[in-house]
This record gives sequence, C-alpha cells and structure tokens, in this order.
Amino acid sequence: MEQQMESGSSRGIQEPQVWAAADQLLAEGLRPTIERVRQKIGRGSPNTVSPMLERWFATLGKRLGNDSGAAAQSPTTNAMPPALLQVAHQLWDAARAQAAKTQAQQAEALRREIELKAAGLEDQQAQLRQREVAFEHTRGSLESALASSRQALESVKGQLSEASRLQDSAQGEIRRLRESLAQAQAQLDAQRLEQRAAMTVREEALKEAQALHTAREHRLLGDIDRERLAARQATSELAKEHKLRTRNEEEDASKLEAERVATRNAEKLAAQLRADLAARSAELAQLQAQMRSTQQTHDEARTRLAAEERAHELTRDLLANALATKPKERKEARGRKSAARPRSS
Repeated sequence: MEQQMESGSSRGIQEPQVWAAADQLLAEGLRPTIERVRQKIGRGSPNTVSPMLERWFATLGKRLGNDSGAAAQSPTTNAMPPALLQVAHQLWDAARAQAAKTQAQQAEALRREIELKAAGLEDQQAQLRQREVAFEHTRGSLESALASSRQALESVKGQLSEASRLQDSAQGEIRRLRESLAQAQAQLDAQRLEQRAAMTVREEALKEAQALHTAREHRLLGDIDRERLAARQATSELAKEHKLRTRNEEEDASKLEAERVATRNAEKLAAQLRADLAARSAELAQLQAQMRSTQQTHDEARTRLAAEERAHELTRDLLANALATKPKERKEARGRKSAARPRSS
C-alpha cells in the first residue's frame, strides 16, 4: 500500500491512496480527518482530499456490513478482529453523529447567511428607493436649472446686443476724443510757439533793459564820482579860502565881502552837487526797481509757461488714459454682469 502511494505521488493524489490512508488511521484507532489523511499521505490539498474522504465514509458502512456478514458465514476467512470491527462501528457512529451535527451547523449557518442576505437586500431596496426619490428631486432641480439657464441665455443674448451697441457708441466717442485730443495738441503746439516767441521777445527786451540799465548805472556812477571829486575840491578850496580869510582878517572890507560871496557860491555849489547826487541816486534806485520788476515779470512768464506746459501734458495724459481705460472698464463691467447673473438665477 505504501508502494502504491509512493508510485502515485508523481501524478497527484488518487482516491485509493486516500482510502488506504483512512483505513490505516481507522486501524490505528484514529478518526480519519482531512488533515490526518493529508499528513498520512504527505501531500494533497483539502479540496482534493475532502470529496474522496466523503466517499470513503459513504462506503464504510457497506464495507463493514459485508465484512460482518462474511465473518458470520466464515469466521476463518475474516481478517479483521472483532475489537477492531467494534471500534470501526463506534467510529462510524461518531462520524455519522458528527456529520449530522456538521450538517445542522451548516444548515443553521446557511439559514443565517440567507437571513443576512435578505436583510442586506431589503437595505439595498430601501437605498434604491431613496436614490429614486433623490433622482426625481435632482431631475426636477435640473429641469428648473435648465429653464433658468435658458432664460439667462436669452438675457445674455440681449445684453450682448446691448453691449455691441454700446461698443459702437464707445468707438464713436473714442474717435471724437481722439479728434479733440488732436485739436488740443495742435492748440498746445501753437500756444507753445507763441509763448516761446513771446519769451524770446521778453528775453531780448530784458537784455536790452539790462544793458541800458548797466550803461546808465555806469554813467550815473561816473557822474557821482566826478561830482564827489568836485565837491571835495570845492570844500578844499573853501577851507583854503577860510584860512586865508582868517589870516587876512585885517584886509579891507571889499575883500572880505568878496570872500563871503565866494563862500556862499561854494556852499550853493555844494548844495547843488548834493541835490544832483540825491537825484542821481533816486534815478539809480528807480532803474534798479524797474530792473527787478522786469526780472520778476520774466520769471513769472517762465513760471506760467511751465505751468501751462504741465497742464497741457496732464490733459493729454488724462485723455490718453481715458481712451485706454474705457474699453477695459466696459469689458470688466460685462464680465461682472455675466458672473452675477447665474448667481441670481
């Protein structure tokens, strides 16, 4: 028998091997089980051993009954001892009881599994009904949203046509602003040319006034220096005459009268020179004031010209920004309107 199991190991487990192993276990007083049979053989999967062992158990009663009948007829030909036969019967009864118990447990497990599957099926049916209700609700919401979307689409189409009309109007406004900008630029250029010409005339007049003032100032300064020299000379002569008069007090009265007349004349000349000097100083101050006024007028003209140029530059920048910003603002406004409509719907 062991030789048969060894010869069959090369091509897989055969039913005779399983039956032989079960017979050996039974002869050893052990209940044949799948694991014991596999251990006895040394290989084999439970799926392969299980049906073969079940057939062994199915034929065990018949084999035992035949063997017992044969023993009653011919005790000398029965090789199985009575004790072993009794053990086989006990094992057979135990196996049948265990099989019945196992079958009852399997039936109970199957019943529980069927109940669990039925409960799960009922849960699935309830979930399916909830899904159907949710689907109906979602379908109604989608239909409402679709209607709202169609209305929004019609509104958007109207707004697009209005936006197109506004764009055409804006294009006309842009052309008008560009024309106004060109006119303003031309006026600014003309004003610049006029202001530059006027500034050139003012600068030339200022240069002439400065040259005239410088010449008059030099002339007045020369006159003042000459008059100061003459006054010093007259004062020196007066002092000399006074000394001579002091030394010659004892001279005749006619000479004294002549000295008095000369003194009065010298004093008159000195007073006249002082008055002339004051007049020349006043004239010099007036010329300096005129020069400062002319310089101030020139500075004010330059300041006004610079302010006008800055104002024109600012006006041109504002017009350019307005031309560049209006299409962008209209585009952003259309974007905000289109973004706000789905939220309102």
